[in-house]
Amino acid sequence: MISTSRTMNPEDGFTLVETLIAVALMAGAFLSLAGAIPLAAMINRGALERQQAISLAQVQMEYFLTNPGPYPGDSGTQADFQNAADFPLGFTGAYNAYSFGTGLTLIVVDVNPPHASKVELSAIDTTFSNITN
Repeated sequence: MISTSRTMNPEDGFTLVETLIAVALMAGAFLSLAGAIPLAAMINRGALERQQAISLAQVQMEYFLTNPGPYPGDSGTQADFQNAADFPLGFTGAYNAYSFGTGLTLIVVDVNPPHASKVELSAIDTTFSNITN
C-alpha cells in the first residue's frame, strides 16, 4: 500500500500557495500604509499654513496695539497690513475696528490660509481712547 501522507521535514520550504498568500497579504498591508501618506501630508500642510496665519495675524495685532489706529469704523485688507510683504502666495487678510463702549476699540484681524481654516484674532484697544476721529 502506498501512503499519501507526508511528514514535514525541517529542511522543507514553503509551498507555492503559501508563498502567494503571504505575498498577497504583505502587498495589501503595504498598500494600506501607502494610502495614508498623502493624508498625512495634507494634514501637515494645513497645520503649517495655520501656524503661518497665526504668526501673520499676531504681528499685525501687535502693530495695531502699539501704534495709533485703527479707529472705529476702519477696515482694510491684506494690502493695508504692516506686514503685507510677508504674506505667502494664496494667503489673504483683513481687519475691522468697531466702537466698543466709551473710548474702547475692538480690533479684529483675520488671516485666511489657502488650505486651512481661517485664523481670527481680536483685542480691545484702550491706548488711544482719548483720541477722537
